[in-house]
Amino acid sequence: MSKSKAELSITKRLLLDFIKYKTNNNHTFFMGNDKIAMALGLTVNSAKVLVNELIREGYLLKAKDNYGRRILNLSGKPYLTISCADLSNIDKKIIAQEAANYQRDAEYYKQQYEFEKARADRLAEEIGRLNLQSL
Repeated sequence: MSKSKAELSITKRLLLDFIKYKTNNNHTFFMGNDKIAMALGLTVNSAKVLVNELIREGYLLKAKDNYGRRILNLSGKPYLTISCADLSNIDKKIIAQEAANYQRDAEYYKQQYEFEKARADRLAEEIGRLNLQSL
């Protein structure tokens, strides 16, 4: 094994394998840094740094599509893959995390609705009392 193949960190190799997995049937890889971070268990900033380093090192090619979305493609530069990584459940993980986030947001907005409804009811009562006093 050449030295250049061994220089990549496990996380970099995992990201390259993930992109290879997602683009296996000539699909385009549009995933943003936030989704990459969610999929690989990183912070968004770490995912951004990771992608930029792989672009600078020549492992990834960055382009834009007709709608201005970032596209990442493997350059074909050889690297040592992580053969034991099970990438098939990452999509399920992302969907489960998003569902949990939506559920949390729904509960928050329900509480906010109840709070604002109670406030509106109090204000309506106060306006009614003020109207009765002015008569």
